[in-house]
Amino acid sequence: MKKYNLILFIIILTVVLSCTLDIAPPDTLRFLLKLNVTTKSISGEDSTVIGAKTIIQSINFGDYFESYTDSNGIVQFPNIIPDRYNIQVTQRTGSIIENNIEITNAIINDSLLNSAGHDTINLHINAVTERYNSTLVLSEIYYTGAIANPIPQYFHDQFTEIYNNSNLTIYLDSLLIVDVEYGFIDDTLIHAVHAYMFPGDGDDYPIEPGELIVIAQDAIDHSPAPIRSVNLLDAEFEYYVADKGDVDNPSSVNMIQIHHKYGVDFLYSVFNNAVLIMKVKDPYKYGYDEFNRILLPKSDVIDGVEYRDNLSELNMKRVDGSIDGGLTGGIPAYSSQSVERYIDHYEGGRMILMDNNNSSLDFHVNKPPTPGWVEEVSE
Repeated sequence: MKKYNLILFIIILTVVLSCTLDIAPPDTLRFLLKLNVTTKSISGEDSTVIGAKTIIQSINFGDYFESYTDSNGIVQFPNIIPDRYNIQVTQRTGSIIENNIEITNAIINDSLLNSAGHDTINLHINAVTERYNSTLVLSEIYYTGAIANPIPQYFHDQFTEIYNNSNLTIYLDSLLIVDVEYGFIDDTLIHAVHAYMFPGDGDDYPIEPGELIVIAQDAIDHSPAPIRSVNLLDAEFEYYVADKGDVDNPSSVNMIQIHHKYGVDFLYSVFNNAVLIMKVKDPYKYGYDEFNRILLPKSDVIDGVEYRDNLSELNMKRVDGSIDGGLTGGIPAYSSQSVERYIDHYEGGRMILMDNNNSSLDFHVNKPPTPGWVEEVSE
C-alpha cells in the first residue's frame, strides 16, 4: 500500500511541476500592441514622432521586438504575449543648430500589458525632445575584466576611451570622469562613487577632431600569461591611487583624485554601472550624501553610458533619458569583452560615431577590446 502511495505522490508531483514550469501563456491570449508616440519639442510644440526606433522587451519571457513609428507616430507589434514590458523610443531628428542635435527619448519601465485573445491595446507615450551637444563621447568602455589561471578574476585591465566627435579642438583640462550610484535617477544631482579629474590649466591637454584618448585603470601591459588581456602601456592617462599602493606608469598622465570612496583602483563594476564625462566648475560645491558619495550637478554631464549584464532591467537604470536613454552590455563579467560605439558615417575621412543618446542603439560588444582605435562594425 505504501508503495502505491509513493508512486501516486510522484505522479502528482510530476504533473504539478510540469504545470509550474510551463508558464508561457497560450497563443490565444496574444494581442496587437499599438504605441502612439508624441513629443513636446524644445519650442513647446506638441507633435507626433515619426521614424522613431521603438524597442519592447518582455521582462519574464525575454521576448524582444523592435520597429519604427510611421507617419502618424504609431508603431504596431502583433502577436504580443501578456507580460510586463520595458519600452524604449529614440529618434534623432537630424536637426543641427550650433552643433546641437535634437534627440527624442522615452522610456517606460515595467509596464503591465495584457488583453483578451487577439484584442488591441493602444498605449500613448510622451517622449522628451532635447538638444544634445555631440562633442566628446565615451567611445569604448572595457569593464568586464578577464579570466586567467591561476588568477580567477582580473579587473586591473579596465580602460575608458574618449573620442572627439566634433570638428573642433577640445581641451580635456579639468573635465571629470565619474561613476554613478543606483537609486537617484530622478535627483538633480549625480551621486558619484568615484570622481577623477583631468589635470591641466585649460589648454594643456587638447584632443583634436577625430582623436581618441585612453584612460587606463593601470597603464601596464596586461597581455602576458596568465592574463592575456590588453596592452595599456600607451594609454595617455591612468587612474593612480597613490595611498593604496597602486601601480604607476610614469609615461601616462595621472588623473587627479577628486573623490575615491573605496577600492585600490577606480574600479568600474563588472556587472552594471554608469560612467559619465562631466564639466563641473566646482566639484565640491554640493558636498557629499550620507554615504560619502560626492554630489555633482546633472546639468554638467557631457556624455554618459550605462551598462548592465541583464539588458531587460531598464527599471534598474542609474541615469535618466537626458543622459542615456538605454543600456548597453548584456555580457558576463570576466569575459574579456568591451562595449564600443558604432561608426555612424564619415566626414572628409573623419569618422563620426553614432550618438543617439541611447546606448541600446549606439553600442555593440567587442571581443577583444580595442583600446586606441574603433572597429568597423555594421549596426
